[in-house]
Amino acid sequence: MLFPATSTASPRHTRTEDFTSRTLSALRRQRKLCHDPAPTSELVLQDLLDQARSTSFGRAHGLGFAATLADWKSALPIRAYEDFRPYVERQLAGEAKVLTRSAPYAFLKTSGSSGDPKYVPTTRHWRERYRGRGLYAQWGLYFEQIGAARLTAEHILDLSWEHTPATRSLHGFPVYSISRRPAAVGPEDWVPPWYDAPWLRGDDEEEYADSLYRKLRLLAGADIRLAVTLNPSKIVGLAEQLALRGPELVDEVARGTVCGRPANGVAADPGLARQLDRTLARRSAGLRLTDLWPRLSVVVCWNSASAGLYRDWLDDVTPGIRKLPFSTTGTEGIVTIPVDDHPSAGPLAADQGVFEFVPCREDDDGGPLDPAAETLDPHELETGHSYRLVMSQANGLYRYDVGDVYTVLGRVGALPRLEFAGRAGFGSSFTGEKLTEIHVYEAVRAACANALGMLPLFTCIPSWGTPPGYVLAMECGPHLSAAEREAFTAAAETALQSCNPEYAEKRRSGRLRPLRLLPLAPKSFLAIAEAQRRQGAAAMQIKHHWIQRDDTLLSVIDDLGLPLHA
Repeated sequence: MLFPATSTASPRHTRTEDFTSRTLSALRRQRKLCHDPAPTSELVLQDLLDQARSTSFGRAHGLGFAATLADWKSALPIRAYEDFRPYVERQLAGEAKVLTRSAPYAFLKTSGSSGDPKYVPTTRHWRERYRGRGLYAQWGLYFEQIGAARLTAEHILDLSWEHTPATRSLHGFPVYSISRRPAAVGPEDWVPPWYDAPWLRGDDEEEYADSLYRKLRLLAGADIRLAVTLNPSKIVGLAEQLALRGPELVDEVARGTVCGRPANGVAADPGLARQLDRTLARRSAGLRLTDLWPRLSVVVCWNSASAGLYRDWLDDVTPGIRKLPFSTTGTEGIVTIPVDDHPSAGPLAADQGVFEFVPCREDDDGGPLDPAAETLDPHELETGHSYRLVMSQANGLYRYDVGDVYTVLGRVGALPRLEFAGRAGFGSSFTGEKLTEIHVYEAVRAACANALGMLPLFTCIPSWGTPPGYVLAMECGPHLSAAEREAFTAAAETALQSCNPEYAEKRRSGRLRPLRLLPLAPKSFLAIAEAQRRQGAAAMQIKHHWIQRDDTLLSVIDDLGLPLHA
């Protein structure tokens, strides 16, 4: 049977060996799917039709008469989230059977390209039958890689989510991000042996750096073999906290405290404290993760698009340790699940939804796809080509224009191996903030109205670091005083947080540093365009963008001597 019956019973915490066996079985199922996806894809389609037919959405689109994938495509236009927003608002208002037969129990919050947050309905049906089972499969790969026979819960550091109470609500529904989950919905949901571990528990009021340090302290002396996260910046941040607060950690290990206070189940360990102290005495740069966990052997995180820019830093803080990719997963659904040791890409998760693809155009500005655009099915994709994703999942987002671009790196059996290439159009996302040109443009425009009264030429440049952040390069001239620049930067930072909740959350938690202003001399961008022309760029290729894909422009600005020095 492809899908187990949905249950709302309390999650059952199994023994570690039973859990490990379950994940390895899920991995075998996922590998088998790669070689014969058609039967599963058909079952998924029929399940989506069953969820949609009796809803107001389904009746409005004639889904009662749909039976095939061709019927599905013919009945439903491709939609961006803004087209779904009225339906979601009806769900939030309490109306039943709007998008899905199964009722939402919570809404996942993420950034929208318009500046308004997106609220993705999440049902028990979707959580247990799709997302939960997908997580078991990918973890089966990680356990296989470290040797399942030796696995215990004490060998795992899971940074991919936190067991956090829901502290926010909207119209009575819990609202939280995908990485903060209050509770499992039943036994088929993702319920690992470390589900109730103290280090997994999150707190909305806790500073991001303090949260990382607390995990280090609680796991000091543990035999960690596997560290799993979504963003590589979290592993880098963990290493940075250990290097900065090593002496504090050694003192707390000796005294048996956690963040300055006694903690249940945490005892003093003078022997470990002496060992770490001797290491500190030898190494001025501070403790490393492998000092704390000598048998750490696998690190899992995203390794593509902008996350791939962390590879050198990741290798520096975890030298000699193998890297595996986390599934390509977002608030709206899982797209790929790794089944082998490829460093950055996995096969399409054909059991998670109905997936369609639109070939990328060179002039794609990230705007909504044509509702009637022709789409390709997974077996029609070509290696080396990039495509925009159209996804249908059992959460009610049907033929959803995700706005993400994937590149085909080959095939795993009959399924394409996909690497996430980034958002369509220009944008940036270090830690899931998904900053777009619209966000930056609206923030700068608002700040200029308050502080400058004009809109100068500018661009936003991602700047790598620990933590990373953004540099706003802007023509402003020598007449602008230092105080006026400071006021403008503060206004732009406030406006950016207002229009992008994910950016605001990452700033609040310390995962992004504050926006920095790089004042440029007048006509600087003209000089940049001229330099590009001299290097052979065609006039049609020289375009001004409000946000850059990487930090290359910082070097160009410096080489041309454009920064304005007051």
